[in-house]
Amino acid sequence: MKRIALAIFLALGGTVTYAQAPSAIKQSAKEAQVDEKALEQRADAITASMVSHLRLSPEQAQEIKGINRSSMKFMEEAKLKYKDNPRKMVQQLDVISETRLSKIKDVLTPQQFQQYQNRREDKMGVPNEAQTNPEANQQRQLFQESY
Repeated sequence: MKRIALAIFLALGGTVTYAQAPSAIKQSAKEAQVDEKALEQRADAITASMVSHLRLSPEQAQEIKGINRSSMKFMEEAKLKYKDNPRKMVQQLDVISETRLSKIKDVLTPQQFQQYQNRREDKMGVPNEAQTNPEANQQRQLFQESY
């Protein structure tokens, strides 16, 4: 009697487990699609901000959009790949960030790139003394003092 009950339990337990496995796979595939869409949306939002603040041409906007999307994708992949090794993750993210910055510099005009750098440094909270363009900092300070 115990053997029959055990056999029924194992048979039902196996079918329940088998029935749940594909939905877990489907769910992780859906999460990957959602994550990819979210990455694209974030990259597109960054691009839209750059278009409005830097007055990019349509050609520049398309190139920047591609750069932003690929960089976001590489960053997410690096975060997943090196989640157990934070130092390696930081190194990899720095490389990706520097590569992105270099590509952006190639697309933008010198004036646009300087505006981009100033805005980026302001957002990052870089002190005025440490910013990359000291002349612009002096002009900005004079402008702020006049108010």
